[in-house]
Amino acid sequence: MVEITEVRIYKSKGEGAVKAYASVSLDGEFVVKGLKVIEGENGLWVSMPSRKGKDGSYQDIFHPTSKEARDKIVNAVMEAYNNLE
Repeated sequence: MVEITEVRIYKSKGEGAVKAYASVSLDGEFVVKGLKVIEGENGLWVSMPSRKGKDGSYQDIFHPTSKEARDKIVNAVMEAYNNLE
Protein backbone atom coordinates (compact mmCIF):
# COMPACT_ATOMS: atom_id res chain seq x y z
CA MET A 1 0.00 0.00 0.00
CA VAL A 2 1.30 3.45 -0.91
CA GLU A 3 1.97 5.78 1.99
CA ILE A 4 1.45 9.52 1.98
CA THR A 5 4.74 10.95 3.18
CA GLU A 6 4.02 14.67 2.89
CA VAL A 7 1.12 17.04 2.28
CA ARG A 8 1.63 20.70 1.41
CA ILE A 9 -1.25 23.15 1.57
CA TYR A 10 -1.32 26.57 -0.05
CA LYS A 11 -4.24 28.80 0.94
CA SER A 12 -6.09 30.40 -1.94
CA LYS A 13 -5.83 34.17 -2.12
CA GLY A 14 -9.18 34.56 -3.86
CA GLU A 15 -12.72 34.82 -2.53
CA GLY A 16 -14.11 31.99 -4.67
CA ALA A 17 -14.98 28.39 -3.94
CA VAL A 18 -11.35 27.19 -4.00
CA LYS A 19 -10.09 27.52 -0.44
CA ALA A 20 -6.64 25.92 -0.90
CA TYR A 21 -4.38 24.05 -3.25
CA ALA A 22 -2.45 20.95 -2.20
CA SER A 23 0.34 18.64 -3.25
CA VAL A 24 0.79 15.12 -1.91
CA SER A 25 3.99 13.06 -1.83
CA LEU A 26 3.55 9.31 -2.25
CA ASP A 27 6.22 7.07 -0.70
CA GLY A 28 8.62 10.02 -0.89
CA GLU A 29 9.05 9.23 -4.58
CA PHE A 30 6.12 10.76 -6.45
CA VAL A 31 4.42 14.14 -6.02
CA VAL A 32 0.87 14.87 -7.13
CA LYS A 33 0.19 18.59 -7.56
CA GLY A 34 -3.02 20.41 -8.32
CA LEU A 35 -5.40 19.01 -5.72
CA LYS A 36 -7.92 21.61 -4.52
CA VAL A 37 -9.93 22.07 -1.33
CA ILE A 38 -13.27 23.43 -2.53
CA GLU A 39 -16.24 24.82 -0.61
CA GLY A 40 -19.39 23.30 -2.09
CA GLU A 41 -23.06 23.28 -1.16
CA ASN A 42 -22.47 20.35 1.20
CA GLY A 43 -19.24 21.63 2.76
CA LEU A 44 -15.57 21.18 1.94
CA TRP A 45 -14.34 18.53 -0.48
CA VAL A 46 -11.10 17.65 -2.29
CA SER A 47 -10.87 17.84 -6.07
CA MET A 48 -8.27 15.74 -7.89
CA PRO A 49 -6.02 17.44 -10.46
CA SER A 50 -7.82 17.86 -13.78
CA ARG A 51 -7.61 19.52 -17.17
CA LYS A 52 -10.23 21.02 -19.41
CA GLY A 53 -10.86 19.12 -22.62
CA LYS A 54 -11.63 20.60 -26.02
CA ASP A 55 -15.33 19.89 -25.45
CA GLY A 56 -15.32 21.95 -22.23
CA SER A 57 -15.55 18.97 -19.87
CA TYR A 58 -12.98 18.33 -17.16
CA GLN A 59 -11.03 15.08 -16.87
CA ASP A 60 -9.00 14.00 -13.86
CA ILE A 61 -5.33 13.61 -14.75
CA PHE A 62 -4.69 11.74 -11.50
CA HIS A 63 -7.20 9.65 -9.63
CA PRO A 64 -7.06 6.83 -7.08
CA THR A 65 -8.29 3.45 -8.28
CA SER A 66 -10.01 2.47 -5.04
CA LYS A 67 -12.24 4.11 -2.44
CA GLU A 68 -9.64 3.35 0.25
CA ALA A 69 -6.88 5.12 -1.69
CA ARG A 70 -9.13 8.14 -2.38
CA ASP A 71 -10.14 8.32 1.30
CA LYS A 72 -6.48 8.20 2.37
CA ILE A 73 -5.58 11.14 0.12
CA VAL A 74 -8.71 13.17 0.96
CA ASN A 75 -8.26 12.63 4.70
CA ALA A 76 -4.59 13.63 4.59
CA VAL A 77 -5.35 16.81 2.61
CA MET A 78 -8.29 17.77 4.84
CA GLU A 79 -6.25 17.17 8.01
CA ALA A 80 -3.47 19.42 6.71
CA TYR A 81 -6.05 22.06 5.66
CA ASN A 82 -7.76 21.98 9.07
CA ASN A 83 -4.39 22.40 10.80
CA LEU A 84 -3.85 25.69 8.92
CA GLU A 85 -6.75 27.43 10.58
